[in-house]
Amino acid sequence: MKGMPRTSLRTLRRLLYRVPSSTYNHASARNLVRFGELTAAMAQPAAILNVGGGGRGLPDAITRAAGPRGVVNIDITRDPAVTCRADALRLPFASGSFDGVLSTAVLEHLPTPQAAIDEMGRVARPGALLYIEVPFLQGYHASPDDYHRFTSSGLRHAFRAHHDVDVGVCAGPSSALTWILRGYLKGLLSGFSRRRRLELAADFVAGWLTAPVKFLDRLVAERPAAEDFASAFYVLARAGAGEAGSPSAG
Repeated sequence: MKGMPRTSLRTLRRLLYRVPSSTYNHASARNLVRFGELTAAMAQPAAILNVGGGGRGLPDAITRAAGPRGVVNIDITRDPAVTCRADALRLPFASGSFDGVLSTAVLEHLPTPQAAIDEMGRVARPGALLYIEVPFLQGYHASPDDYHRFTSSGLRHAFRAHHDVDVGVCAGPSSALTWILRGYLKGLLSGFSRRRRLELAADFVAGWLTAPVKFLDRLVAERPAAEDFASAFYVLARAGAGEAGSPSAG
């Protein structure tokens, strides 16, 4: 390794430092395929907006529904997959522009998530598909900040201006337990320190030791009481009447 440029060493460390996610999201892929199929049934090609998608990929069902025009992917960060940089709280699109609007693992990072939900509803055509995924019982994860957690009843209230609102568990109690175990073990191993290198080393060990627990969600995540201790929820809904039907407008 002697004489290797520092940039190469940093790249090598990034390649070797892999920590498994604490979340087993059993429903996301299925729900996104359903979103794509339902949106495709509304229009061909369908106008689809992905709010805060960054560089994350989407299932073929969604890209097929969008057709040659592609999914409009907005984010505040630069990424080759981002169509335009924009703020989820002030979407730069006319009302009623889209047949489908989705946002996964974004709303917790916004200071006013209801405003973002209202904006998603505004740019959606009446009857368009809305889909989000948000955390309930998860540890703090700033990107760049982390403001909120969501209960199932809170989500039904947030989407009260819309129709056919389906709220469900997408990551169950086992994922929630994994988040807690990993965070606590990381703290024990690092002495609950804020020293960056020590935190990274502790998280590496804790992440690998606790990751298997999340797979118990294969057994319990869809049980009726799983929502009481779920790690994350999804919402699938039909858009109401745009600005006039948003909670903040009433």
